Amino acid sequence: MIEITSTDIDVAATLLKVFEYQLPLRFADMDADNHVNNAEYYRYMEEARMRWVQSLGLAMTPPAPIPVLAASACSFRAPLHYPGTITVEVYLGKMGNSSVRTHYLLKSGGAIAAEGFGVSVWVDPQTQKSIALPDAVRRLAR
Repeated sequence: MIEITSTDIDVAATLLKVFEYQLPLRFADMDADNHVNNAEYYRYMEEARMRWVQSLGLAMTPPAPIPVLAASACSFRAPLHYPGTITVEVYLGKMGNSSVRTHYLLKSGGAIAAEGFGVSVWVDPQTQKSIALPDAVRRLAR
């Protein structure tokens, strides 16, 4: 089943911001239309998500349990151009037993360039089975 966001929500007003990461746009991110290619927006969200996981003191590579992306989506609002800097804000969404939804606002010059979400599932690499969310993630909801 493909998961599509069913309703628009004001992410910044309704969800808890748990992380923010700023990164430079690279010349190589550009495409033939002279703006950042849409696939790069997913890379920016991925980078922020993994930096957030790292900031919680959690592993990002095996043999420890790791987050695996199970679903994602992005709505593009404005083009990004090189040179520049983007800020990715990470917000905490719905938590399940082994999964957490994170929402993203990608901003350039304070304006929203894109909104997205991802669902990460924590997995034991040895068994390839989902496991309970780490306490470091679960504590954020309290």
